Amino acid sequence: MAQRTSDNAIGVRRLGFGVSGPHGTPLVHPSLTADLIYRAVDRGVRLFDTGPSYGAGEAERRLGEAMRRLPRHDCIISTKVGLSSSGLARRIRDFSPEGVRKSVEGSLKRLGMKRIEWLLLHGPAPSEITDDLLKTLTDLKRKGDIAVLGIAGRGPELEAALATGQFGVFMAPVHAALKPYDLARLARIRATGAEIVGIEALAPALPRFPAPVTPGATWRLARALAGRFGAHAPTPMTPEECLVWALGEGGAHRVVVTTTRPEHFDANVYAVTTPSTGRLIGGPSSLS
Repeated sequence: MAQRTSDNAIGVRRLGFGVSGPHGTPLVHPSLTADLIYRAVDRGVRLFDTGPSYGAGEAERRLGEAMRRLPRHDCIISTKVGLSSSGLARRIRDFSPEGVRKSVEGSLKRLGMKRIEWLLLHGPAPSEITDDLLKTLTDLKRKGDIAVLGIAGRGPELEAALATGQFGVFMAPVHAALKPYDLARLARIRATGAEIVGIEALAPALPRFPAPVTPGATWRLARALAGRFGAHAPTPMTPEECLVWALGEGGAHRVVVTTTRPEHFDANVYAVTTPSTGRLIGGPSSLS
């Protein structure tokens, strides 16, 4: 059985900060990334997500450097495996046992950690979730290199991971523009006791082609042109409403967002600490 996480995150602890996207590129100065991490910890955020594919490990290095100056005994550091990069453009897939071991070793060094709290498979194909891969991950858990195994994905790979019973964290899109079958999948995952970490929660609120006046907007423009964003909710939503929906109606235990602007981060904190009346997924109205 998977090691299950406890569903006890409340208030701002339901918000995670993604040290990803523009934070792994020259678009954002390392000092700004560090300042936002310090700001997040000061506001009460305790979940930080990153991965070796963001800037060839640059995002991991930035998070590790910032966390060395902070008390992190109650923080969850989440990183990924299976997808890396050699820069801004070229991405490398490797879910082989040897590749996974090397990736974990590199992440531990860049993060300056002895153990990764959450290690997520980064978008594997269902066929890549093999017995050899699961054995390798089990060995790494036994060794103490990782604590909880998870997966970050969008489709059939989530179903494949769920079928193994070995995954305690599922990171997936949770927003108001999801299709009924996506919501049904999330409901099945939640029913197992695994933790759902929502990503792309703000997608319905983002302009499809934002004006590139900030580093974050420049990055989002590139993502929009690549077709990664552009989800549209049934009715217009503010970013704050998107977060409330994801943590209520959407059924996410937590959501991870990234930003390069302190005022946007503070608005996210306010949204998740403001009481809402959203329902958890699984009810008739959520799946109709």
